[in-house]
Amino acid sequence: MSILRDAVCGVSLAGMLLLGAGAHAARVQSPSDQSEPGKQSQQKAVQSVSGKVSAIGSGGSAFTLQVAGGENKSMDFVVDKNTKVQGQVREGSAVTVEYQAMENGQFLAVSVTAQA
Repeated sequence: MSILRDAVCGVSLAGMLLLGAGAHAARVQSPSDQSEPGKQSQQKAVQSVSGKVSAIGSGGSAFTLQVAGGENKSMDFVVDKNTKVQGQVREGSAVTVEYQAMENGQFLAVSVTAQA
């Protein structure tokens, strides 16, 4: 059952990234949009990095980016329902990722934009 769930989740993220569905349906929340108390204090500055997507995985909720000019440096990102995707993104795609560092040490992808 877990394998089926992981496969479905993987297909969901791959489909979202490939089709850019998030670009039309998702809206990135600003700190003032947060409905839960204390969420504003968890918001961090948005940073940007470019590179190539080297893997899409973790049950469909994460991907790995090979950073451009980063001597084999890679970064792992988590994706949530508010992540905005623009263009067709798949493994090997050149992208720019805007992200926030979360308190738990993970990087949350705020937007993923495919490069032309």
